[in-house]
Amino acid sequence: MKATFITTWNSLWRQHNRTKGLLNIFSYKKDIDKAAEQRKTKEEAATKSSSEPPSSPNQPKQAYSKAQMIGLLLGPTLFILTMAFFNPEGLASEARAVLAVTLWIATWWVTEALPIPATSLLPLILLPTTGALEGSAVASSYGDDVIFLFLGGFFIATAMEKWNLHKRMALLIISLIGTSTQRILLGFMVATGFISMWVSNTAAVMMMIPMGLAITAQVASALKDKPEEKDFPKFEKSLIFGIGYAGTIGGVGTLIGTPPNIILAGQMREIFGIEISFATWMLFGIPVVAIMLLFTWFYLGRVAFKTEIKSLPGGKAVIQDERKSLARPLTKNGW
Repeated sequence: MKATFITTWNSLWRQHNRTKGLLNIFSYKKDIDKAAEQRKTKEEAATKSSSEPPSSPNQPKQAYSKAQMIGLLLGPTLFILTMAFFNPEGLASEARAVLAVTLWIATWWVTEALPIPATSLLPLILLPTTGALEGSAVASSYGDDVIFLFLGGFFIATAMEKWNLHKRMALLIISLIGTSTQRILLGFMVATGFISMWVSNTAAVMMMIPMGLAITAQVASALKDKPEEKDFPKFEKSLIFGIGYAGTIGGVGTLIGTPPNIILAGQMREIFGIEISFATWMLFGIPVVAIMLLFTWFYLGRVAFKTEIKSLPGGKAVIQDERKSLARPLTKNGW
């Protein structure tokens, strides 16, 4: 029984760290940087003598920091104080219970006192216990259509990232649009916007930033000691800003592009009885994305960071090299 509990607890912490990675805008870069180190560690572990006792899957234990300990105590303390002493006029007891539960859960989320998945299950216990909602209503909310649509978006993002599909699409779009300065900028923005329609904004941006930096590094080297070098920082800024803005703009195109879209659709259905389908959203969202992308591209490239550089030396070569590096056959273990 104890071993089962420890295994489950450590599994929750692993899922907690994975969730943080999905929400951390720097996690994509960190995962790339750590890939070689992880492979090396696995190889070293495989070469260890079989006579050595294998490490326990339950180790190492999760060590609690001071902030986590404070949060572990502060969460239920806020819950108790709110339930006992917070009673403003006109506030229903159910609303007070919801506020108390929210403070508890938010405290544990912020301080990471418990794994995020474990904390997310607290409403199943606290809301029915306090009388705020029926247990059946709380449980059914975990199976709402919105939740499964979110899950679908995460599955797509994970699959695209694993097989480098995002890179293939991005490089294809960029190569089709062209490799002059303005076309490179437009190509990166269109590619980022398209990817952002299917994965989260931050994930789409961090997928594209490394390729954008590769282009700027190549161009900086090619323009060194040339008259056009003074204009290079303008192009560099326009490209980085363009990728960032395109990630936000592209998220408007589909329901799963950014969380507020699907939350709005869910609220429209619950409150007003209006059903917004995936296709209906795209019917209005994609034209808005196209108009905003073109306007932002024009502003960044022609107004805010106008440059005299008309073509990028080495830009086309970088794009072709990136495409060739992805042309290797697919294997069972990846690329």
